[in-house]
Amino acid sequence: MLAALPPLSTPNGVDILGILPEVILGGGFVMLLLLDLVTSASHRGWLAGFSLVAVAASFGSTVWGWFDAATPHTVYFGSFAYDRFGLFINAIILVSTALVLVISPQYLNRRGMHYGEYYSLILAAATGMMLLAGASSLMVIFLAIELLSIALYILSGFNRHEPRSQEAALKYLLLGGFASGFLLFGRALIYGETGHTQLAQIFSALQSSGNSVDPLLMAGIALLFVGLAFKISAAPFHTWTPDVYQGAPTSVTTFMSVTTKVAAFAALIRVFTYTLGEPTVYDRWKIMVYFVAIASMVIGNVAALRQTSLKRMLGYSGIAQAGYILIGVVVPPFTAQGSVNTVGTVGSLYYLAAYAVTNIGAFAVITIMAGRGEDMDSYDSLRGLAFRRPYVAAAMGLFLLSLGGFPPTAGFFAKFFVFAAAINAHEVPLALWGIATSAISVFYYLRVALLMYTRPRPDQAAYNWSRTSLSGGGVLLLTVGGTLVLGIFVTLVLNLAILAQHGAIPS
Repeated sequence: MLAALPPLSTPNGVDILGILPEVILGGGFVMLLLLDLVTSASHRGWLAGFSLVAVAASFGSTVWGWFDAATPHTVYFGSFAYDRFGLFINAIILVSTALVLVISPQYLNRRGMHYGEYYSLILAAATGMMLLAGASSLMVIFLAIELLSIALYILSGFNRHEPRSQEAALKYLLLGGFASGFLLFGRALIYGETGHTQLAQIFSALQSSGNSVDPLLMAGIALLFVGLAFKISAAPFHTWTPDVYQGAPTSVTTFMSVTTKVAAFAALIRVFTYTLGEPTVYDRWKIMVYFVAIASMVIGNVAALRQTSLKRMLGYSGIAQAGYILIGVVVPPFTAQGSVNTVGTVGSLYYLAAYAVTNIGAFAVITIMAGRGEDMDSYDSLRGLAFRRPYVAAAMGLFLLSLGGFPPTAGFFAKFFVFAAAINAHEVPLALWGIATSAISVFYYLRVALLMYTRPRPDQAAYNWSRTSLSGGGVLLLTVGGTLVLGIFVTLVLNLAILAQHGAIPS
């Protein structure tokens, strides 16, 4: 019999340990609001330090929970899942948040918008994302999305004197409101058909219904998917992405481009792959996700070819990456014998981790390059970067190679895992679409890399490595290390597995 994954035991009552990481980060958010009232403008850097302490404490409780949650279960009467799936997503979100907080103060000072509420909003959004990752109820999913969305709407327009930032916030707010409407309507239809809002109970109701699938249930599933597809920037629900990425402050774009996608995919996998994974229901929503994945890969990569802004290019690249991750969602969550099949989920989770470290590194480069009064994200500003800041250019080149899927970077193995999962599930056409569109992406990634190693024009300002702050350089080193370590580690593991399979070493 098909079982929900992760397998959750009987719901428990109130258990503060099950939501301890979220409580710590949420408490840090409230404390920051109070500290900002008594902190002078010259000491706002301390707020960044306090934010990092809160993130570190939350990360520590997440690591402790990894060993404590050996038996997955739900807390607060089935509303929240305490399992390693959610804790893994928490770890990605917290590490990404910490890296963004490290590079934020200098960027905010250069742009003249270093206000204390920035750090409060970052922690509020991260708390919502962590709640979304562990939500096992449609009610909690909606509340978590609203918490993270409201914080991100404000952060997108945080540059109060920049019209493009205000435009980005308005677009995000209006389209996000429509997406929330789809999400609510879909949730209402699913509740009306199953009589439940908790995911485990919905799964049981679908199993007991046999082979009959009501059209209203499928309409609810479709609307729910539209709401989540907006958050993961999947086509054709992607139109907000390039405009918001370009208009929002770069540190905010760095944060939302990774963490929002990671949290939304966690909810999507938990709901669609393992709650709505009952074979009869899966066969019906699979086609919808299948074509959205293809549309995202095609539209994202083709549109990125025409861009001259690095932030917009990475925005369209994120749309394409969402299509690749959706391949893991399309893979059947069960085998022919009815047992749980986690290959697609493992591929998607690895892809999310690899994408997080790579994309944060790429946006960190833009953040470091930002000057007073503007974000230097145009292709023209990248010309000759290798002659002005050779280490920054080398790091950016590595991130672009990883996003393009070149070995032995983490991005290569991310694509390898999802494509292999699709092929093993006999979804070969979907894997071929992914391979073909990955070939298209090589052109715009290499275009940027070649610009960086083209000699600058005589009228371009001369920059050097010494202008990169210690915090910015540290973030680049960490993300470069993560991109290489994830790739090299997987390479070693695969080689050892092949040797063991052929008897060269003991298995």
